Amino acid sequence: MDNYPPMQSSTDGDGPSISIAWKDEQSILAKWRMTEEFQKEIEREFVIPFAELPFVLRLYDVTDRAHIRNDGSDIYSDFDINHRSSEWILYGVMPGLSYCVDLGIRMIDGRFYSFSRSEMITS
Repeated sequence: MDNYPPMQSSTDGDGPSISIAWKDEQSILAKWRMTEEFQKEIEREFVIPFAELPFVLRLYDVTDRAHIRNDGSDIYSDFDINHRSSEWILYGVMPGLSYCVDLGIRMIDGRFYSFSRSEMITS
């Protein structure tokens, strides 16, 4: 990470915080933090124990757009993550492109609920 910019943190004031940084030319390191209070709030809202929620990191390619549109035209990849993790390495990125990451859950029917979005990074 010697030649890469520092971690970019989420701008979301409520909920968990998430930061991303280039690990190398082909991977991004995502780190996040969720408070115990937020975990309990999620359990109450979804009526599912925290440990059973299907957490994912959604990696967006935002190279040619200013923001995520959620209109079906966004380019993204989902990474299933362990609920006990606080960081994950996302592979398959390309140098010269811009990315941001959402921390959220993806239900069995495909619905995605974002809890926090990172700042955008470009290599």
